[in-house]
Amino acid sequence: MNKPTPANPLRLSTDYPELGTAPLDITRRFTSDYFDLERTKIFSKTWLWLAMAYDLPNPGDYVVKELEHAKASIILVRGNDNQIRGFHNSCSHRTNRVAYAPSGNAPKGFTCRFHGWNYGTDGTLNFVPQDDLFPELDLSCNGLTPVATDLWEGSIFINLDPEPEETLAEFLGEFANSYAGFFDGMEQACAYSVEVNANWKICIDAFVETYHFAFVHQSTAAGVLTSKDNPYGRLEICRLYDKHRVVSARANTGYTPTPTEAVIASLGMQQTLNPDFAQAAENRLPEGINPAKLNDWATDILVLFPGTVIYPWTGWFEIMNFIPVSHNKTRWEMRIGMQPATNAGTWLSQEYNSTLIRDVVRQDWTNLEMIQQNIESGAKKEMHLGDQEIMLRHQYDVVDRYINSK
Repeated sequence: MNKPTPANPLRLSTDYPELGTAPLDITRRFTSDYFDLERTKIFSKTWLWLAMAYDLPNPGDYVVKELEHAKASIILVRGNDNQIRGFHNSCSHRTNRVAYAPSGNAPKGFTCRFHGWNYGTDGTLNFVPQDDLFPELDLSCNGLTPVATDLWEGSIFINLDPEPEETLAEFLGEFANSYAGFFDGMEQACAYSVEVNANWKICIDAFVETYHFAFVHQSTAAGVLTSKDNPYGRLEICRLYDKHRVVSARANTGYTPTPTEAVIASLGMQQTLNPDFAQAAENRLPEGINPAKLNDWATDILVLFPGTVIYPWTGWFEIMNFIPVSHNKTRWEMRIGMQPATNAGTWLSQEYNSTLIRDVVRQDWTNLEMIQQNIESGAKKEMHLGDQEIMLRHQYDVVDRYINSK
């Protein structure tokens, strides 16, 4: 029995009639040819989330990010002048790499292991052994190749286009100033990464709707968003923008905290999936979070196109990044940010969330490779997206717009 039934079962589709309700053709969107178009028209042209500023706390700190879809290796480094920059990890001599570890501290810059060319943390070519052997080499214009780099609320974005068509602020649009301060003071509690044999869009699809919660997450988090009155975690509030989208999830007001969540709450912390209805009612969040100001708010699902999903919870957050490797493989990276563990409450909440969220997302991953294989079999030519999957429909619409652009 599928009751209770809302008065308007197509609430979200009604708000965005331009997206339609017809089945979605899947015969072309997951092929290698379509992926080649996505690489050139989306991932080589748009702003991409890569890291957090707190990954680089000190001058000389760096991380290396592999972007298989661009066949690129990118260095993000905090310079000795404290500015964060991005560079292609490629020497100007014979294009070998100059940074070899996934992360580290290099206050003296980066030295190619092939012939010893050295570059400063600002990308400047500082030293060439026997530079007199290169009569036409101008050190001043042969530094590391820069990548457009900018920050938003502590997140580091890059754009692989040598001349981006828009700034990061223009790309973010409505969100540029609406999350101010939410991420301040938080640190990384944990991070996970896994490669899954599925297209990047299929992977994102699993994390932007709650229609699956009652079935996939019965043993973990279903009780947070589902209840007797809302058995399938129905979403009611959605905001679709030009490229990005956000939906608010209502919490189960009758949710019974787990014993661990109860202990954490007794220690004065509210950094778990246990909803904080007092904070929702008092509206102590930045304007971009819980935009409808729901008193029974649990979390938002914010999708920054093309492949970043952010969940702001009460006092903590999850960020998921979906990096395409090929048309049927994706590297998924997730991190949880929380307040520093300075007492028993914050320490316990960090450990609890790190374990619980790991188990929740592992349940999500169970279906994706089967979906990919079935799509490639050609057995089905279309998928049926319901009202609760409007975030998926919008994502496919935005991708199509980029693919069909000149």
